Amino acid sequence: MIINHKYEDIAENIKYKIHKSFYPVNSAIPPENTLADEYGVSRITVRNAISKLIDEGYIYSIPGKGNFVLEKHNDKYLISLKTENLLMKPYQRVELLGSEIIKPTIDLVYHLRIAPDARVVYIRWVLLNDEKPIAYDIQYIPYFPGITVWNDNFEYTSFSEILSQKNRLFQMQGKMNVSGVNCELNIAKILKIPVGTPVMQITQKILDDDEPMGYRQLFIKREWCCIRGNSHQE
Repeated sequence: MIINHKYEDIAENIKYKIHKSFYPVNSAIPPENTLADEYGVSRITVRNAISKLIDEGYIYSIPGKGNFVLEKHNDKYLISLKTENLLMKPYQRVELLGSEIIKPTIDLVYHLRIAPDARVVYIRWVLLNDEKPIAYDIQYIPYFPGITVWNDNFEYTSFSEILSQKNRLFQMQGKMNVSGVNCELNIAKILKIPVGTPVMQITQKILDDDEPMGYRQLFIKREWCCIRGNSHQE
């Protein structure tokens, strides 16, 4: 038994077993309780290791059934869409600028494939380091019953985690586009930089069977943006 094993080490050990086909493609890895006993850690530590493996594309999760080994290919790269993995250094604080239900613009009707009379949850965050804004995160989610729009414990979280409140069937997919743009007035005000300053714009769509479930725009000061990728291995 391995005592006080960190979740990163557990994830690396599971990766090794996947590479050696100890866990074949599409086979289930052991349940959290079994892994916790095997490594001598808490279920929370195991859950963090599993989350890391999902983010890196080694396994996928089917709610109610378990976690399974994902087939990997060495001619593709996996890029994590989590905000912390798109920044040069970690952010220190996040401030919620607003959370409300709005009518969709023409662009949102197009990106989310919704009716013009539908409603959209509109959430805005600013990420800070040393109390200086480094990124502006705008999230658009088609309104559905049960979605959390606001409460006293509303916290900044992964975009896909918010959408998972609706999708419980299978692994959601994300599509991302990265480009450099000259920021407009509303972005410049939030990031406290001159209008026209180049920033990195990351647009992201979360899809379920090719149907959009959410649309996001993340603006990062160029000196804070860092895109990392992991190659798939067969």
